[in-house]
Amino acid sequence: MTLIDPHLSAQALFTAALELQKQQKHIEAVGYFNAALEQAPEHFSQINAQRFVSVWKGFKHAQDASEWDQYDALQRLVVMGVTQGQWFVGEATLAAPLLTNFSLLAFTQKHAALVLEPLKNQLPSDFKHRPPTPDRKIKLGFVGADFFSQATAYLLTAAIAHMDRTHFEVYAYDHGEHVLDGDEYRERAEAAYDGIVPVGEMSDVEAAQRIHDDGIDVLFSIKNPASARLGVFALRPAPIQIHYLYFPGTSGMPFFDYIIGDHVVTPPDQDYGYAERVLRMEGCYQPNDDQRQLPMESDRDFWGLPEDAVVLANMSQNYKITPQMFEVWCRLLHNNHKRVLWLLSGGEAVERNLRQEAERRGIDPARLYFSPPMGIRAHHTRLRCADVVVDTFPYGGHTLTSDALWAGTPVVTLAGTTFASRVAASLLTSVGLASLVAWHEDEYVIKVDVLARDAAQRQAIRQHLDDNRSVFDLFSPSSYARRFEKLMKETVANHWQSKG
Repeated sequence: MTLIDPHLSAQALFTAALELQKQQKHIEAVGYFNAALEQAPEHFSQINAQRFVSVWKGFKHAQDASEWDQYDALQRLVVMGVTQGQWFVGEATLAAPLLTNFSLLAFTQKHAALVLEPLKNQLPSDFKHRPPTPDRKIKLGFVGADFFSQATAYLLTAAIAHMDRTHFEVYAYDHGEHVLDGDEYRERAEAAYDGIVPVGEMSDVEAAQRIHDDGIDVLFSIKNPASARLGVFALRPAPIQIHYLYFPGTSGMPFFDYIIGDHVVTPPDQDYGYAERVLRMEGCYQPNDDQRQLPMESDRDFWGLPEDAVVLANMSQNYKITPQMFEVWCRLLHNNHKRVLWLLSGGEAVERNLRQEAERRGIDPARLYFSPPMGIRAHHTRLRCADVVVDTFPYGGHTLTSDALWAGTPVVTLAGTTFASRVAASLLTSVGLASLVAWHEDEYVIKVDVLARDAAQRQAIRQHLDDNRSVFDLFSPSSYARRFEKLMKETVANHWQSKG
């Protein structure tokens, strides 16, 4: 970090910090903001607000680029934001180990206040709602921007297609960009939903009015709260509103009545971490697609991997890899020289940084292998070539875990208290592999180490997954649809019963 001239005034330090911030040099900017605070503590609020912008952006850069020299210091400053009235929301917060359920809830509730402030003169809305009658179908509406080949559609579309249309109508309200013709999941979404309504050009009031006019009984947000159309939900166009699937944590929003989880992802003793009431699915809360293709046959040489290696793999986005978990993976490499680590490439700079981090931990950087992002079937095929998928923490692999299980590859996960840290545990439990869930770091190391040493056990797990792929509820969208329908019927009935 650049040395700071101790003779500079507080104003000069603050100005220099703002200039560094403009240049996207956020870690350096934090140093200047800190120095300005030391000289002018009476201006704490003004300086700290700008400092926190650089703290967050610097921490996000440290996550994305695996530049970890200031990772812990920046993360501690992010946590301090909870007590200083500062906040950010988004998936990157879920990957910060020091952010607890309490912190995540506090951040999202700050966001809720920001969302509601400009709408306070419009609330409450004048929308009137009526309960469904026995001769009327329950109408579900899903508000999102990813009704195309993206993870949410990849998981959800098949379940929507299997819903019982004698009791339900299901609509999508799309605020995304124009989707190119020929997109597989867009075509499937158009066939699955009873209608896809474009609302991207509508105001929040117009979109809410359309949803209300359509008579939606249950409205779902399937987007990150940082980029969702929250103003639509704040206007209460539907009597029941649910935060679901896309963002694995609380929304913090008072206008979401429920969040959907399950008994593993959202155990009752963690309900304090949610602004919403928790609805628990029977079985795993995550839907899946049974129409994806099986892995192709390939050998390790095709992927540039040594044939005789034990391959520990993780194909998550780079920001999920924390210094702590990378340290654990290096410990596992230390335990046997034939093990290699196979990761998703985040670009040349990220690969270089991770190899340097491995070398600092006494690991030959040549034992790290990288693979670029690729299509679904190729992704399943490469996962098949791994021996063990080693999960990230605290933001574990969600779609990645179900992909690995579909490919027949064991996953070892470390479960914590947050929603994002427990999804893989739910997925593994649903396919009879709860024994691969660890509840503390040492147990995680032992489970991976034992599995990496035991080829027969790995083969038995692979056979279990291959033999039961068509049997597991996890990979049955029709089974998921029945469980989801049951939950929705109960939720609607309970809501209107509570209204008297």
